[in-house]
Amino acid sequence: MNNTKINFSILALLISISWFVISFIFGEDSLGGALHDFRYHEKYFYNFSDNFSQTINEYGRNSEVRNSPVFYILFSKLYSLGITIDNLKYFNFLIIFPILFFFNKCLDLRFKNIEKNTKFFLNSCIFLSPTIRSLINYPYPFIWALCFFLISVYFFLKFRKQKEFKKKNAFWCIFNLSIASYFTPNFAVFIIFFFFHFYLDLKNFKNYFYIIISSFFLSLPALIFLTWKDFYIFKNNVFEVSLNEKINFSNKIIVISSFIIFFFIPYVKKINLSLSEVKEKIRNINFVVLVFLIIFCIINFDFKYGAGGGFFYKLSILIFKNHVLLFLIFIFSIFYFYFNNLFNINNIIIFIILIIYNLQYSIYYKYFDPLLFLIFLLLIKIPKNQSLKLNNISKKYFLFYFLFLLMNIFKSSFMKNLII
Repeated sequence: MNNTKINFSILALLISISWFVISFIFGEDSLGGALHDFRYHEKYFYNFSDNFSQTINEYGRNSEVRNSPVFYILFSKLYSLGITIDNLKYFNFLIIFPILFFFNKCLDLRFKNIEKNTKFFLNSCIFLSPTIRSLINYPYPFIWALCFFLISVYFFLKFRKQKEFKKKNAFWCIFNLSIASYFTPNFAVFIIFFFFHFYLDLKNFKNYFYIIISSFFLSLPALIFLTWKDFYIFKNNVFEVSLNEKINFSNKIIVISSFIIFFFIPYVKKINLSLSEVKEKIRNINFVVLVFLIIFCIINFDFKYGAGGGFFYKLSILIFKNHVLLFLIFIFSIFYFYFNNLFNINNIIIFIILIIYNLQYSIYYKYFDPLLFLIFLLLIKIPKNQSLKLNNISKKYFLFYFLFLLMNIFKSSFMKNLII
C-alpha cells in the first residue's frame, strides 16, 4: 500500500513537471495578464540599458509603475550583454531551482519526518501554480521577490528551531526579506511578523536592538528612493479612484478574506465543537467584535468591478449581479477561523499583514498565489488539539492546484467572468 502511495505521488510530480516544461516551451500565460505586464514594462529593460541616469530620474514620475526599479536594472544588464528581451525567460527560468530548494528545506524544518510522497505532492503544487508558471515565462519582479521571501522564511524557521545562532539567523531572515522588498515593496510588511517573534525569542535586548538597526540600514536606500520619488508606488491604480476609495480597508478585508478561505480549502474540515462550546464562544466578547467588524465592512464595501476581486467576487457578480455571495463567503471565513480556534496572535498578525500587504487598490490572485500556500504550510499556527494530517492536506492541495490551473488555462467566455 505504501509503495502505491509513493508511486502515485511520483506520478503526480512527473505530470506536474512535464506540464510545467510544456508550458515553458509554449509560453503559457495562465494568469491572463503576465504577457501584457511584461510587454508594458519591457521598455525599462531598453531604457536602463541605453540611458541609466535619465531612466532612473524619470522612473515613477507618472505613477505608471508600483515596483521598484531593481528588477529592471538587473535584467537590463543581461540585455546589455546581448541577451534579447524574448530570451530573458531562459535566465528567468533559473529562479525555479532556489524556490524548490528552499521550499523543501523549509518543509524539513517545519515538519518532523515528513514523508516523501507528501513532499512530492507539495512540490507538484509549485509546478502547478499559475503565477509561477506565467511569471517564469514572462519575467516580472514578484517571482524573484517570492523566492527571497521564501529564503527569509527558511532562516526564520531556523531561528525558531535552533537554540544557537539566534542573532545570525534573525539577521539573514531580515536580509533576505529586504532583498524581496527591493524587488516587490509589498513584502516589506512581513517585517512586522518577524519582529514580533524576534521580540519574543531574543531575550537579550542588545541582540534585538542589533536586528532593528540592521533592518533600518538595509531599508535606508529604499526609503531615500521612495522619498525622492514622492512615494510613487502608492499612486498607481488600474483606474482613477478617490483617496477614500483607495484607503477603504473594508474592500481589502472582504476580498482578501475570500482569497484566504479559497486557498485554505484543503484545510477545511468539519468543526468539532459541542453545543455548550459553541454557546460559550458566541457569548465571548471576541464574537461581538467580529460581528461588528463584519457589519462595518459590508456597509462600507464599494470595490469597483475591473480591479480584480478573485473567484468568489466574480462568481457573485455573475450569478446574483451583486455581492451577496462574496459577503456570505466573507462571513463564513471569519466564523470558520473563529470557531476553529485559529484566531491566535500569530495568525491575527499574519491576517493584518495580508491586508496591508496589498498596497494598491486592485487586488489580484497573482500577488497571493502561491504566497498563501506557503504561509499556510510554514507560518500559521494550528492549535495543538487539532491534528494536522499533512499527507492528506498535500493530496488535497495537489487536487486544488490542478483544478485551479485548469480554471485559469481554459478561459472560455464563462471562465473569463470567474478568474482574474
